[in-house]
Amino acid sequence: MDRLWNRLWSSKVPENLQEQWKDKATLSYVNSQVDVPLLRGCLNKIKDDPNNKSFLQDFLDYQDIAFQTETMISADAEINFIERYVYLFSQVFVGHMSIVWTKKIEYPDLSIPRFILLPLIQNALWQGYHAIEKYPMKIKISVFEKNLLLDVTNHVNHHIVDQKINDTMENFQARLQFEFGDRHTLIMNSNAHTFRSNLTLRF
Repeated sequence: MDRLWNRLWSSKVPENLQEQWKDKATLSYVNSQVDVPLLRGCLNKIKDDPNNKSFLQDFLDYQDIAFQTETMISADAEINFIERYVYLFSQVFVGHMSIVWTKKIEYPDLSIPRFILLPLIQNALWQGYHAIEKYPMKIKISVFEKNLLLDVTNHVNHHIVDQKINDTMENFQARLQFEFGDRHTLIMNSNAHTFRSNLTLRF
């Protein structure tokens, strides 16, 4: 059924739009795999504190995972990578991060595209505030046999006009369209205090 729908979906979408989605999907993947500002921050920390062998090993382990060749991985492995990403970010850029994790993993072996969740985490970390205990960053992940849900909330950055308008989110939304079509739902909204992204993927 999925293959049939993919053929029907492809027939309804102009070829030039599909190509645009494909190009931006590739950019989204690469920017998740190689987050240049994060890598630069990690390297600077290693140069400033070369005796911190623990952080160096954490960084090397992260890089080893990021450059593995599989394009499909288990949901559990993707979540583990996100946790490593958040940890490195916290060590490099923030003295204290207030984050609340909620995980309901009923189907950890669900096969998902690599880095398909990370952009929402990147957007919250780079574009929002997350050091205020009153408004912690919240990451809620639920994994079932046929569905994956990711909900990310962060304190708004009042220096940014709209957190959902940037290259990271534009490329990510193109990737969702290219790889999932109507089998995904992404809702982003904000109020005076918080920005929220809610993603549902259907398999």
